[in-house]
Amino acid sequence: MKRTLIFLGLAGLAVKLMAIDPRLGSVSPPGVQVGTEVEMSFNGSRLEDAEEILFYKKGFEVLAIEEKKAASVKAKVRVAADCPLGEHPVRVRTKGGVTEIKTFYVGPFQVVARVKPKAGEPAQKLPLNCTVAGSVPNESQEIFTVDAKKGQRLSAEIESMRLGRGFYDPYIEILDTKGFILSRSDDTKLFIQDCYASAIVPVDGTYTIKVRETSYGAIGLYRMHVGTFARPTAVYPGGGQVGKDLEVKFIDQATGDFSQMLKVPQPVSFRLTDGRMDEPNFRDFGIFAKRDGVVAPSWNRLRISDFPNTNEEEPNNSRGEAKLIEADLPLAFNGIIGEPRDEDWFRFKAKKGQRFAVRLYGRKLRSPLDSVMYIYDGTKQLASNDDSGGPDSYFAWTVPADGEYYLQVRDHLYNGGPDYVYRVEFQPVEPTVSLYVPDRSRYDTQKMKSVVVARGNRFPLVVRARRGNFSGALKLAAKDFPKGITLHCDEMASNKSALTLVFEAAADAPIAGKLTDVTATLKTDNPNPVSGGVWQNYDLVQNGNNGVYYRTWVDQIAVVVTEELPYKIRIEEIRAPLVQSGTLPIKVIAERKEGFKGSINVRLQMDQGFATRPPGLSCSSSITIAADKNEATYNFSASSGAEIRTHQIALIGSSSVKGGDGYVSTQLTPLEIKDEFVTASMTLAKTTQGYPTQVKVVLTQKVEFPGKATVELVGLPSGAKSTT
Repeated sequence: MKRTLIFLGLAGLAVKLMAIDPRLGSVSPPGVQVGTEVEMSFNGSRLEDAEEILFYKKGFEVLAIEEKKAASVKAKVRVAADCPLGEHPVRVRTKGGVTEIKTFYVGPFQVVARVKPKAGEPAQKLPLNCTVAGSVPNESQEIFTVDAKKGQRLSAEIESMRLGRGFYDPYIEILDTKGFILSRSDDTKLFIQDCYASAIVPVDGTYTIKVRETSYGAIGLYRMHVGTFARPTAVYPGGGQVGKDLEVKFIDQATGDFSQMLKVPQPVSFRLTDGRMDEPNFRDFGIFAKRDGVVAPSWNRLRISDFPNTNEEEPNNSRGEAKLIEADLPLAFNGIIGEPRDEDWFRFKAKKGQRFAVRLYGRKLRSPLDSVMYIYDGTKQLASNDDSGGPDSYFAWTVPADGEYYLQVRDHLYNGGPDYVYRVEFQPVEPTVSLYVPDRSRYDTQKMKSVVVARGNRFPLVVRARRGNFSGALKLAAKDFPKGITLHCDEMASNKSALTLVFEAAADAPIAGKLTDVTATLKTDNPNPVSGGVWQNYDLVQNGNNGVYYRTWVDQIAVVVTEELPYKIRIEEIRAPLVQSGTLPIKVIAERKEGFKGSINVRLQMDQGFATRPPGLSCSSSITIAADKNEATYNFSASSGAEIRTHQIALIGSSSVKGGDGYVSTQLTPLEIKDEFVTASMTLAKTTQGYPTQVKVVLTQKVEFPGKATVELVGLPSGAKSTT
């Protein structure tokens, strides 16, 4: 007996220590050097039972989780020598859930600690090719010095908005030995709000670098890279064919252009897409310039596609100068609008009936070009566009006849320059599909975008599909999920773009987590059906109604199994259909563990403020199962136009557990919507007090049903009675 009491006490202690709904606010340091071992701190709340650090890209080994506190987790991490440079998303998994996504950076240079000088002391001197992190108070600036030699390249570059911490607008300048500005920068096309300065040093000496907010406001956090690295503003051509060797030219206006060879890789599992990028499935990667043995700390964007390249041949400023391209479509046309009033013409062959999505990549490659694009035959304009692809141009085009055609590209305001790079792809119109979890609300881009399912319980998730150039029902599947999890879902009908999935964990499912995928496949007998997976955005920096300034994208979803929650919910079996223009009460039952008295909020899963429900179905926004109750009734109603079919619904439940929100789901339950059994109409009736009258009711049976129905006249005035 004594042993049993000790066991129960330890079990109770384990439940008490478990922290539900962990949160991650930041990662420090905000960046690390490639090929080093570092201590990283993951700062947030309810992190005391951290189990694992989930990195979205390869190149990290967690050597030890050294310290676990509610507000932070410290881990010793080895960064591989071949770890990709640039941005890295990360989460923390605990016994009670998984945090939101945050980002940090991997760079090529040693990280130097920021030392703020006291009054009267000189500014901190930095070595060349280093990285330093800092912040700028209101109405202030950060000042550094660096020694450089005549003819040496000196570059300084800021990561601030790109750190995803807040809406910061930095400014940077390099001053020469006499205090005159050698180079300066505010916003850039390459890094959006972030900036860089680069110049050739005129004499040996000590140079000054100043960092501030553009309007002398505050910068909460920045990383500055200082060194002899090249800072090209563009790369040409703007893309290459998968698996092919490609010679690229880096356009560097400070020191002159230079070339680099590379083999264009397959698109990696994490596709680098950020900032104001809105195009789903934009496949690109970062190419890091290397000159004189020094790697640039930030990438230039390069487009990857399946099409061969054709590059402009000057002169091509008019239709008559355009040279015929012998290769057949599909192709990628590359060019530079090299100076003001420049325009580029390409002459190509096409066959009748070919259909293409003609898409220009300029601003998406961080080019300053604001493109306008046209297609002509020998005599007239056939298609044109300015901004259908955002600042970039796009149109769909079907070739009207076999023959030769012309493509014209120019800047909208006839601007131009050496880095006005663009790429036009004639993409065959093919079916595509990808999935994403929608935001719960306008300014909440993180919550409920992961699968967090407790042992012996269920968890709901709404997914939406981006369909392109096909119709038909989609079959969804969980891909390589943690052991013990089962997916329950209906198919996504051809006229639907959203679906509720319910994930169920076995009572003995291992406490574990993974970054994995959910796939959608077109139901067809075709041996090569349309198929796609998750392509998910996370908005990291928003500025109210001005929109999203910085976001990251990933193609995996976090899926974790947690310790048990103290309650479950289920829908009592629905024994009758919901008829059009009718109502139906649905009973929701709570199964509580002994001692759990919390109230439970129950609702349909939400998607940007709107419940994901079948068309024509309505219900309350939510109901509550009171703390002293085990059930509540959810009333559903159907409009006269509600879709007649059997729908699968699930309700989400939430309750405060140990200071966090514990989420569960009911089982996926069939709800049948049917046509009305009987309709009724009445003619106007009137009478005098004390005298009877007849009310004529015309009944029309629309659907056969067994048994007899009773008719009751309701809503009579006070004092009136009815008989049948």
